[in-house]
Amino acid sequence: MDYHGGGTPHKGPYLDARGFVVHESTACARYLLDRGADPELLLKEVSSYDTVGNAYFSLTIHALPAGWRRLAVVTSDFHMPRTAALFRAMYRLAGRELFGDADRFDLMYVAASDEGIFEPPVLEIRKSKEAASRDAWLRTAAGLGSLRDLHTWLHQTHLCYAVSRQHEFGVQTIQDPKLLASY
Repeated sequence: MDYHGGGTPHKGPYLDARGFVVHESTACARYLLDRGADPELLLKEVSSYDTVGNAYFSLTIHALPAGWRRLAVVTSDFHMPRTAALFRAMYRLAGRELFGDADRFDLMYVAASDEGIFEPPVLEIRKSKEAASRDAWLRTAAGLGSLRDLHTWLHQTHLCYAVSRQHEFGVQTIQDPKLLASY
């Protein structure tokens, strides 16, 4: 089963047998706990609906308050170029603005193999979508000069977090069934 935070704008959230949302971080924590991980070493992030939110909320609810400087970002191969671009831009912005050092955070990127994740045609269309989304993010990030700009963009523009767009959740925007299957 694949988990996406509290859902995505493209598909509703996964629910457990009692009807509660199964957050991606909860599923991942369960996986690690079942394999002997120490629960004292695990933290969850349950605010995000997408990778943009993963980067933003990991920074604002964990890295900054905890004073972390070294972090590992883990995702699949197909998803890593966009993920790395998001994390790099947001963490560099915070480092530059708050500490006068754009390189304050040492981010290590760990990509898991895409082998068997999707059928080849689905994987190819998702890779194309990821590349286009990465390019769009890079254009957006170029215009963000401060954490305030990032916060404003996220909460006034982005589909997942802008109140003015919440009516768009649940509206199917992905028409290609191959691409939709990748969520």
